[in-house]
Amino acid sequence: VDSEGRAAKLLVLSTREQHIRREKATSNICTNQGFVTTLAAAAILGRGERGMQASCARGYEMAHLAARTLTRFSGVELAFPQTPFWNTLTVTVPGSSAALIEAARQRGVHLGVDVSARLPDSTGNHLQLSCSDVHTPADIERLSVCLTDLIGAPATEAVPPGAVEANVPASLRRQAPAQLPDWDAGALRTFFAALSEQNISPDLTCYPLGSCTMKYNPYLHEAVANLPGFAELHPEAPVADIQGTLEVLYQIQEYFKAMTGLAAVTTQPVAGAQGELVGLKLFQAYHRSRGETERDMVLIPHSAHGTNPATATMAGFETVHRGSDVLSGVVEIEAEPNGQMNIEHVRELLARYRGRVAGVMITNPNTSGVFELNFRQVATLVHEDGGLVYMDGANMNAIAGWVDLGALGVDAVHNNLHKTWSIPHGGGGPGDAIVAVSERLVPFLPGYQAVKMADGYALERPPQSIGSVHRHFGNMAHKIRAYTYLRALGREGVRRMSAMAVLAARYVHTRLKDHFPTLPEEAADSPRMHEFIITLPPAAFERLEAAGIHRNKAIGLFGKLFLDFGFHAPTVSFPEAEGLMIEPTESYTQAELDRFADAVILMLQLVEAQPTILLTVPHFTPVDKIDDVTANKQLVLSEPLTALPEVSPNRISPAQLATMPLEAIAKAIREASSARLDRHQ
Repeated sequence: VDSEGRAAKLLVLSTREQHIRREKATSNICTNQGFVTTLAAAAILGRGERGMQASCARGYEMAHLAARTLTRFSGVELAFPQTPFWNTLTVTVPGSSAALIEAARQRGVHLGVDVSARLPDSTGNHLQLSCSDVHTPADIERLSVCLTDLIGAPATEAVPPGAVEANVPASLRRQAPAQLPDWDAGALRTFFAALSEQNISPDLTCYPLGSCTMKYNPYLHEAVANLPGFAELHPEAPVADIQGTLEVLYQIQEYFKAMTGLAAVTTQPVAGAQGELVGLKLFQAYHRSRGETERDMVLIPHSAHGTNPATATMAGFETVHRGSDVLSGVVEIEAEPNGQMNIEHVRELLARYRGRVAGVMITNPNTSGVFELNFRQVATLVHEDGGLVYMDGANMNAIAGWVDLGALGVDAVHNNLHKTWSIPHGGGGPGDAIVAVSERLVPFLPGYQAVKMADGYALERPPQSIGSVHRHFGNMAHKIRAYTYLRALGREGVRRMSAMAVLAARYVHTRLKDHFPTLPEEAADSPRMHEFIITLPPAAFERLEAAGIHRNKAIGLFGKLFLDFGFHAPTVSFPEAEGLMIEPTESYTQAELDRFADAVILMLQLVEAQPTILLTVPHFTPVDKIDDVTANKQLVLSEPLTALPEVSPNRISPAQLATMPLEAIAKAIREASSARLDRHQ
């Protein structure tokens, strides 16, 4: 519950530990699939108990009908006749399954998938088919007609259910309903619409969540990604029938090669952190190919994203200490007072670990919003020692179209499609990341490359590929969205996008820096790129402590005050414990940025005049402060779903706040805070 006794939901065990524990983190994953989970939940609730039962039963019935139909043909047998199956089956066919698939394709039927390579004793004749609730008996009859054309008429008569295939044992079947409710579509639409009204979105107001690039995502991208030719395409469809999709992949590869100045890209990774992992696995493959297996060190600046050291650990660069000395694994590069990497410390580390450094991982621009001016020099030093250079490209929104990463000395870099390249990721993903690499790493790329041929597009796997890091081509719909964005922007549009992102950040920083100190303090005068970090003035901290608000709580509470003004909070207490990291992006007009800056200044004035306001924030959201300590100690991970949960309304909605004069909001905050304090006295 919240402080007023309202029922509330809370994420537990959700700390992005990479940014706290770095190389000691248990995972490098810092996003989730919350958005996809929401879609799945809506789909399941939309079907209800009866709909889900019917869907599962149809897939089962069609797969078993397919088994009985296929095995009537001479030479077609269930590959595992004693093994029960649900909606996916494998058969052996006369001759080559690949040849049969191609022959069926020419007759307009996607027969299945050749899985012969997965089975050690296969002679190239294993075919896998799957059925779902979209299939009908007419589809199975069409399959029968196709096979009749290809291998002759059925050799046996039709047989009853269970005659040739093993059924799933009763002991493995559900003995009772799942107890899913059955609600009508109208009620569900109302429910999910009410939930969405509780969120703040970049299409409504400024969303300054630093390091996350919460930019506006044009609806056009969604429309294109949901075109039936893309959305309904099966990922295992034959290459000849996915030429449009392969053209998009090829063009995406070419665009990112051009934008990064690097030799090739892989489209498989589905998150920035996974892109980092791919980069380091490529580094390891490169060094192994040269017989340099002793390279067990990775250099990472203090200013890098926390996922970088966490990823290094996941890749096998486990950090081992002897006292204060690092024997292997991750070594941190010290920062200069101005926020730049300490070049002399890099030289010292390379001399100490001569011949053992696999590479360096540098976030650029770094987490303070500062461009690493020593990058090229560091890259040269690392290359001279035989190491490689990884650039965390999570902040490409500041430099895309302006900086040639190849000339900078980069060997691998990820581009987050879910950040810079305009893919929705609020509410939890899903992510997508394209990794571009230098010529050194091209032979080791994972997955397949889309290749342009004289008569269309084909897929090729690099000769020394490290394998696959994800099935197929990553999140393909995201490639469609990013492709649409890039086609709309064009070369100059990309440059303008980055320039406007930097201009917006510098403009807002200029508006605020006379009121708020900039962090790091020694780098206050260093030009910022796409984001910046501010903190409260010393006098404000003093007034808050006098009001009973401890210094280590002040920044988090001040962040909640942004919600009262209709904005999402900045990133609080990262990478500076007392910092507010603000990234305006290029999505807003000067008038919108001015309103945001005016609001932040007014927040400070409110707190200085009435510091107890932070004891009661937020004031207009559906719930107040939630007892997260109890929630984490007394976990409630599920509850019966017998009725649609009641949705607590906003006391003042973000849409209303966006149109209210700032002084009117401030007045409402003062009144709400005073009333709440009076109630609890």
